[in-house]
Amino acid sequence: MGDQRVLYIAGMGMVTPVGANVEMTAAAVRAGISGYAVSGYSTQAGEPITMARIPDEIFADFKGDIDEGDRFNPRHDRVTKMAILAINETCSQLVGDKAIPLLLAMPEEATDEEGLSSLVENLTSNAKPWITPELTRSLYSGRAGGIEAIDLAFKYLHDTQYPYLLVGGSDSHEDSSRLIPLDNMERLQTESSLNAFVPGEAASFLLLTRHINLARQHDGHVIALLEPGLTEEKGHLFSNEPYRGDGLDLAFKVSLENQPDQGIHSIYSSMNGESHWSKEYGVALVRNNKAFKDSVDVECPAECYGDIGSATATSLIALAAENLFRDSQAQTHLVYSSSDSAKRGAIVVKKVKFANSKTRNQSSPLEFIGD
Repeated sequence: MGDQRVLYIAGMGMVTPVGANVEMTAAAVRAGISGYAVSGYSTQAGEPITMARIPDEIFADFKGDIDEGDRFNPRHDRVTKMAILAINETCSQLVGDKAIPLLLAMPEEATDEEGLSSLVENLTSNAKPWITPELTRSLYSGRAGGIEAIDLAFKYLHDTQYPYLLVGGSDSHEDSSRLIPLDNMERLQTESSLNAFVPGEAASFLLLTRHINLARQHDGHVIALLEPGLTEEKGHLFSNEPYRGDGLDLAFKVSLENQPDQGIHSIYSSMNGESHWSKEYGVALVRNNKAFKDSVDVECPAECYGDIGSATATSLIALAAENLFRDSQAQTHLVYSSSDSAKRGAIVVKKVKFANSKTRNQSSPLEFIGD
């Protein structure tokens, strides 16, 4: 990888409306399977809202012990259980009893009232021994939060003794307090809506390492993440500034620096169906077109599992990684995610041949090692 700093994916975990894990979700997205359905929620005008929900049977066999706090909140319950399931998948091959630093992507807006149990405390109790409050930090950036977390992970993993770092998010729209503000902005998908999105829910996490020998391997390859482009859009949804798409354009430019011309096979996008996001994507693509193949594909998994909020960025990266493992022709993808407010993030996901692939196969446990 030359002089570029990189991180490698050592584990992935995910639960979405179309899959109970990464493999199932990736297969469903490839097949174009939709998790959309008319929900029990309605707009203030009385129209049923189309949503994408985690099937209840995924939670039926949940074995954890959840502290609900002073009151019960269905959204918080689902967010907590999804996070535990996804983290346990992500860390399923780890051995040892050492806690891992966690950078947790959270929604931009406050969604839960006081009196609920702590998400981090529940993770600590149900994802042992990997999670501890002392090594956990929350980032309130919404869809781009996962890329912001990876940006911090580059600084953290290259400056500390920890071999691993966990990044990801768990998010749900399963609550009126989340839906009412969106309804007021006429952003929710109904039978009569013309420019709206489908609220979804999901959890996804990535286990990152700077040690290539700790990376997850498939057919002698590992997945590398290059340093991301993390920027801000002045003309975001809640701003009075003109919306020019400059923030995403700059995020593309920073992440694509030193990439070969026409080297990007596919783009994994956070676009959720609202026209607002297609405008900035068009600007960024045109201004950076030399980096992409002439027939570059754009993948929008929200078409299958809805808008999954702060779980978006790490979900897109995991899907891009799965595609690279499966597709012998693809070597490099670009993933980007845009928040409702200013934050924009883009990151290159690259397949790398591991020269010592015979030393460890895909199913071998990952060991904790030092420098």
